[in-house]
Amino acid sequence: MATAAAGLVELPVVVEAPSAPAIEAGAANAVSVVDAERPAPVVRTIGFDSDRSAFVVLPTDTARPARLLAMLHGVCVPPSYVCGGWKRTAADVGVLVCPTGNATCREGGMGGPTWEEPFSAMDTDLEHAIASTRRRIAPTVSREGSILAGFSRGAYVAVILAVRHPGRWPFLVLNEAEVELTVPMLRGAGVRAVALVAGEWSAQIASERKTADELAAQGYPARLWVMPKVGHAYSADIESIMREAVDYLLQFDVPPPPSP
Repeated sequence: MATAAAGLVELPVVVEAPSAPAIEAGAANAVSVVDAERPAPVVRTIGFDSDRSAFVVLPTDTARPARLLAMLHGVCVPPSYVCGGWKRTAADVGVLVCPTGNATCREGGMGGPTWEEPFSAMDTDLEHAIASTRRRIAPTVSREGSILAGFSRGAYVAVILAVRHPGRWPFLVLNEAEVELTVPMLRGAGVRAVALVAGEWSAQIASERKTADELAAQGYPARLWVMPKVGHAYSADIESIMREAVDYLLQFDVPPPPSP
């Protein structure tokens, strides 16, 4: 998997020829009036390890086990932005866990949070944040049909984590990242469907569109959502875009039949 982020290693890529374009989702509508009038989701800061914390959005429905959603932020971008931007959707689907990076963009703890550790450590941080959340909230958190999202650097790492743990993350939302994906790679990781998101003016959109087209041409569930009039950032309608993307993924929330 080739990436454009500094310091990211490459994984083997199997090249397959595309044969038809993907369906590209247009920019979603703005958040509905009904959503705007609903009470805001409950957000908590939950500590993990000795000095780290996660931004956690609690589920709206507490009467049944909550589906796990997780997200990794990018460089100098806080979880409150990348996860807070779609917290209503997350709360309606399950519980969203977003660990804060291990470093900051400026010395002395100043600037936005960032990541300055190996992928294996980011993997461990995410799992520790999930475990801490599961201990401290109700209802029960279910990992069945889990969704892993990432913004920028976080999206590159999300794919790596899915490959490292086949079946753990069956659904991916990859925002603003030129990640090369192949059907063999995704199927080997147990990923059932992928949602790609890119800004209309971003440097990543051409690559993401190409990836979505190639995957869909081979019959793999993948779609691209375009955030209007933005570059490497969220558009004003990100909540609606993420709701459409998550709804699309959950159409495939049925485990594939076992191989003969």
